Amino acid sequence: MQYFNQLAHNKLAKVSIVITAAVFALTACQSATETPTHSAVKALAKAPEQIFHHDKLNGQKVIQLNQETWLANSENFGLMLINQQGEMVQNHAGNFESLDIRQLDKNTWFVSSVDKEAGQFLLFKVALAANAQAHKITLLNTIKPETSVIDNQCLAYHNGQLTSFWLTAQQQVEQRIVYLNQPNEQASNVLVRSFSAPPGAGACVVDDIKQQVYVAEETIGVWAYPTNPEKELSRSPIALVAPFGQIHGEIKDISLLPDGSLLVALPEAEQIQHYQTDGSKHLAQVYSVAGFTIESIDAKQTTDNNWLAAFYDDESGAYYSAVLPLTVADKSMAKQGASQLTADMQTAPVARFGDAADDPEIWLNSNNSADSLILTTDKRYGLNAYNLAGELVETIASGRINNIDVSYGAEFNGENFDFATASNRTYNSITVYKITRSGDISELANVPTSLPDVYGLCQYQSPITGDYFVFINDESGVYHQYQLDFSASQVTGKLVREFKVESQPEGCVADAQTQTLYLGEEDWGIWTIGAEPDAGTKLEPFYQVDGDVLVDDVEGLSLYAPNNRSEKYLVASSQGDDSYVVFDLAKNANQGQVVAKFNIVADVLKGIDGASETDGLAVIAAPLGDLYPFGALVVQDGRNIMPVQPQNFKLVDWRKINGLILKQ
Repeated sequence: MQYFNQLAHNKLAKVSIVITAAVFALTACQSATETPTHSAVKALAKAPEQIFHHDKLNGQKVIQLNQETWLANSENFGLMLINQQGEMVQNHAGNFESLDIRQLDKNTWFVSSVDKEAGQFLLFKVALAANAQAHKITLLNTIKPETSVIDNQCLAYHNGQLTSFWLTAQQQVEQRIVYLNQPNEQASNVLVRSFSAPPGAGACVVDDIKQQVYVAEETIGVWAYPTNPEKELSRSPIALVAPFGQIHGEIKDISLLPDGSLLVALPEAEQIQHYQTDGSKHLAQVYSVAGFTIESIDAKQTTDNNWLAAFYDDESGAYYSAVLPLTVADKSMAKQGASQLTADMQTAPVARFGDAADDPEIWLNSNNSADSLILTTDKRYGLNAYNLAGELVETIASGRINNIDVSYGAEFNGENFDFATASNRTYNSITVYKITRSGDISELANVPTSLPDVYGLCQYQSPITGDYFVFINDESGVYHQYQLDFSASQVTGKLVREFKVESQPEGCVADAQTQTLYLGEEDWGIWTIGAEPDAGTKLEPFYQVDGDVLVDDVEGLSLYAPNNRSEKYLVASSQGDDSYVVFDLAKNANQGQVVAKFNIVADVLKGIDGASETDGLAVIAAPLGDLYPFGALVVQDGRNIMPVQPQNFKLVDWRKINGLILKQ
């Protein structure tokens, strides 16, 4: 996606920037604004009232904390608390620009600002008391950038983790974790990611529920980006300059309302504009604030259900408030989304950048479960094996293997061992790996297939005959079921059944107890079919992609089925929203009952990032030593960040997932 970086340094190219931005907005983004229907400019029913004035204020932004107290910042007075009588009752001295807050409880807020003179990001806690003289402003964290200069910043707050988005003079957005409020309060400075900012990015604000950061490009418009670093970086326009929108002149500030809509401050036009952020026609209302050059904007609901906007007027050098007749929903309509879990371990990254890591499987060491292995595929190399600490212990150059699965107790040439099979796209074969009781892995055979381009794979051992089978598919939707034969001098495979889905499949898993195969058709959903070779070719729908619970592509599938307990779950990778869905199979193996949906997010203290764009996954119900007494889930991470490295795999203690299930 183009960010117009080269044009940013050329003022003569402003017209080209506008045209390029508009073309991008109208043709390249699905959620782009349509050609706007121009809204009438409304005059305020009542003139703005002054909040605070000082001859040498040089103010920047003012935010109402409650009915009695305003929070503001200034180049000459730093961070200030102002009462209803227009008196400064507390302040933290400094040359401050940029201001954002997150409320902790009725009387306490996180407050962030930038000390321009010292070039530092500052984080405070502001606690209000019944007596204004007892108000407290406590400095929690100071971060001085080493290689950048902060022009502006805004906060995001989720699950006790406070993040700041910095707009830098180097035309970058730096996303940093600046404070951990749970379980123990502590300052932090973790660079999560950095990406190109629009030229002239002057202000930002974050919607914590929708997980969007809105960035104002002063002469172009307002853009929305995902705040989740595990999401693919993209942007969509919310508001644009004329003639593609109704913005005239520079954008100085933006502010978020509780329903997710935005207020935009336009000092040259002497306007405040109100935009919805859902749908394609974003503009709601335009309000004239004639005679005022609005440098900042914020708004709070009053006790009489009006909305009181607060701003700094550069001409008079004072803070003002004005009643706006806004139509704002009672609360945000955004969905709360999936639960969030953190990983307990991550493997070393694969050796190459790009889409390399794909599918994991857990091999259980029957001698010592703590010595079990995570077998994974590197689509550009072969097989990698990791121990439960995430260390690479073995690697085999087998070619472009894609999916992998494990079976136990095979016998070949008088030797008993476990084995894995993998779909090998280099040879369009089934690669068979021998796994000894001590965990040594070696390539045993390559069983040819008649498929033109093998893709997904899973294994099945029949409880009826004891035979081993491999299900393997290609991108056209065709599935082949091969019966493996270990009785001769070499391992061979026999095609015993063929069936198909209408579009590209990949992940599958077989339940030996019920002789059922679960298979994913990436764009459609999950199907079931009998796993025995004589089960026919008719597929039964299990759960269809709905864009809410299950979001295409459907990727990895795996079964959690303890031997000594009655529960049984199917876990699926919902790649489209970077989540994982758990279906209860104990009541009905052919009908999907959703009992949990979650994302894997970063654990800052452990230095483990979240997981996104997951292809393959695997669960195991057997204990894996003392650390994972009820088994674990391992997933491929398609975007390994914090720091940016080649892809790897994340492991989650099953007890965390079971905790979500028990809440149902």
